Amino acid sequence: MPTKVCKLCFKEIKDNSVRALIKPHLSLCFNCYKRLRPHFISFQIYKYKGLSLYYYDSDIRSLLYQFKGCYDYELKQIFFERYVNELRLKYLGYVMVPIPSYEEDDLKREFNHVVEMFSLLKIPIKKLIRKTSPFKQADHNKKERKEISKHLELIETKPLTHSKILLVDDVYTTGSTMKAAIKLLEKLKPKDIKVLVMAKTRNDKDYNDTY
Repeated sequence: MPTKVCKLCFKEIKDNSVRALIKPHLSLCFNCYKRLRPHFISFQIYKYKGLSLYYYDSDIRSLLYQFKGCYDYELKQIFFERYVNELRLKYLGYVMVPIPSYEEDDLKREFNHVVEMFSLLKIPIKKLIRKTSPFKQADHNKKERKEISKHLELIETKPLTHSKILLVDDVYTTGSTMKAAIKLLEKLKPKDIKVLVMAKTRNDKDYNDTY
C-alpha cells in the first residue's frame, strides 16, 4: 500500500481510525484537519437558503490564500473532501453555478479556484455569469461594494424554469456579490436557488445547521 503524505505538513498520514477506513481518500493528517473547524452555518439571502461549512477565521483565510493567492493547486480538495457524500446528497438534482472571477485573473492563476474547489462534489457545473472587470471587493468600502452588480452579467438568457441552481463561492462577506448574482439568475426563472459557500464571516443571524 503506497504511503500517504499530508498535503500541508508533508508528513506521513498514519490514521487507523474508523474515519480513515470510511474515507480513505482524505489528503490531510489529523493534526492539519484541526485547522479546518466545520460549523455548517445556515443563513438566508432574500428568500433563499444558504449554507457555509466554515467561519472565515484566520486559519481558513491562510489556507485559502495558500490555495488561491499562492496557486497551490494541490489544496483544491481539502475544504470539502470530508463532506463530499453528504453535500452531494443534499444538493442532488441541482446544477452548480460559480460566482465568477475576472477572466484575466483565472488565466494568470491557470485555474478558477471556485470551480476547482467545488468540482470535488461532482455536481454538474454551468457557468452562467461573467465578471466584466477586475473589480475586487477587498479594494472597496462597504458602499462601493454594492456596485458589484455593474460588473456582472449573464452569459446566456435562456430560461431555466426546470432547473434547480446551487450558487457557489469561496467566501461570503458582505453578501453584495451573491445578491447581485441572485438577481441576475432570477431573470432566468429557475425552479429553485440555493447557496453554498466554503466560508463566511460571522453574523448574529447565523445558526449552526445539523446534518
